[in-house]
Amino acid sequence: MTSTVQGSCFCGTVRYRIRSTVRQFYYCECSQCRKLTGSVAAANLRLEPAAIEWLSGEAQVHLFRADDGRDFSRCFCTNCGSGLPYLNVAGNALVVPAGSLDSEPPIRVERRIFASERPGWAVFASELPADPGFAPA
Repeated sequence: MTSTVQGSCFCGTVRYRIRSTVRQFYYCECSQCRKLTGSVAAANLRLEPAAIEWLSGEAQVHLFRADDGRDFSRCFCTNCGSGLPYLNVAGNALVVPAGSLDSEPPIRVERRIFASERPGWAVFASELPADPGFAPA
């Protein structure tokens, strides 16, 4: 099913819209995603290749491609560093960081990839106490 997704960066400089079919929604636990997100995993949607319509801030969009043999890329706002969508090197998928979406994604997370690289310090969110705001002092 074709969906329209819209998103933006944290500072609001960059805004985008994509109309495409969502293939997957996954958490990537590879070491590269941990380094670039500063988190335990990257939450990404994988869409059919499609044109990104940059609604604003296209001049602030930068694409980084690592030469590590793993087809690793990251697109981001040069003002605030927020992750943004990009076409993978093979050109067969559009990768959209879920955190950049302005509304709920059209599907829920389906799987974890590169789970063999999950660090020993990582625990599943469901195993942790939950607070509605900041943790108590």
